[in-house]
Amino acid sequence: MSVTSINEIKVDTFAAHWERQGAAVVVWMKGNADMAVHERLKTFLDAVDLSVKASQAKEAVFELEDLYFMNSSCLSLLLRFINGILGLRASERYKVRFRSNPNLRWQKKSLAALKAYAQDLVTID
Repeated sequence: MSVTSINEIKVDTFAAHWERQGAAVVVWMKGNADMAVHERLKTFLDAVDLSVKASQAKEAVFELEDLYFMNSSCLSLLLRFINGILGLRASERYKVRFRSNPNLRWQKKSLAALKAYAQDLVTID
């Protein structure tokens, strides 16, 4: 599986893509992440992780301003992503930044839980 072959998801209700920008891999998600995209999102996040590691990026930035909904199953994939980083040696770990939409209540609550889980790793803007 080529890392660049899984750099986007496009369905009627959800889209995601990522690209390398300087010392970061930036991920954009928009729409509604639900069971219709769960398996694709899992594969996509694995590709993001591989890209960060392969490029030795220092940070994965998630642009979530247009992500209007994420169900608990898809949110658990973000936790899985963070757990993967926590499982690395300290010298191999990279930071995760979530750029959120303050008008979406679910983001505030859910991202705060991810931040509390991995305080030294996760930043929320």
